[in-house]
Amino acid sequence: MNHPEVNEVQAAKAHAQAAQANGRPPLISAQARELLNLRRLPAMLNVQQTAVLLGLAEHDIPVLLNAGFLKALGEPQPNAVKYFASVQVLELAGEIAVLNNIRRVVSEYWRGKNAVRSNGEPRPCNSRRLRNGQR
Repeated sequence: MNHPEVNEVQAAKAHAQAAQANGRPPLISAQARELLNLRRLPAMLNVQQTAVLLGLAEHDIPVLLNAGFLKALGEPQPNAVKYFASVQVLELAGEIAVLNNIRRVVSEYWRGKNAVRSNGEPRPCNSRRLRNGQR
């Protein structure tokens, strides 16, 4: 009996092991590779999966939540695990203008955080204004 999904996982693991044996680190984690190789995404994505699909770090997802780009499913508590609709994430990833705004909001946020760290003076971050395309 042939199980293509099992064979794909085994092939991916073998490829990662071969790359590691050659002294090259894998470019992405095995979990990210598995998600990107799925034929059909799950309806709900966690923070890590959402970050992989958008090409961001996990710590950038709360920035997108605060800016209004993403909305967590089910109105979770602030300290709860958050899930996002894969349809919404793919919609965001499919528009160049939205990706441009996402990149701008995330870089503005971290620029402000780093400015506070370097000189102690907070720099205002207007991420809601940037979400609407205003500068």
